[in-house]
Amino acid sequence: MKRYDQIVFVCTSNTLLSPIAEGIYRKNSLDWMPKGISRGLIVLFEEPINPKVNVLLMQNGFPISGHRQSRQLKKGDITEDTLVLTMTLSEKVRLIEEYATEKNIYTLGEFVGEDTDILDPGGAEEEKYKECFDELFFRVNKVIQKIEEQYWADEEEEK
Repeated sequence: MKRYDQIVFVCTSNTLLSPIAEGIYRKNSLDWMPKGISRGLIVLFEEPINPKVNVLLMQNGFPISGHRQSRQLKKGDITEDTLVLTMTLSEKVRLIEEYATEKNIYTLGEFVGEDTDILDPGGAEEEKYKECFDELFFRVNKVIQKIEEQYWADEEEEK
């Protein structure tokens, strides 16, 4: 596995799923791991993250990570050393079409060996938000584990 210098978690509007993934990653990743940020595919104007997300993150002891407003994904956010993780296959396809590359672009599920998308629960009951949080928690921690395992495998190879 390639060593990355940054991970970009991407969802449609950057107000719900990707900020949760960013918060989980920032709290649980180690200092030497790639920087984690989140962005949206369609951000027509900056919006605050969903209030239910704020509550969910705070209830679970996760920082909002300085993420106060949604941010549009831009070309400058992606380099050859950036890992891009989308929440759905359709977001991945859109990114590949828009940036004319498949390099380092995966769905979060695909990257960790799960074959399902994480769907935005926007407008649903709080229980659906909690289910999304739990699934993101599981998958983002698998990303961290995968990066750590590869780091130690690379260290062993260099000896």
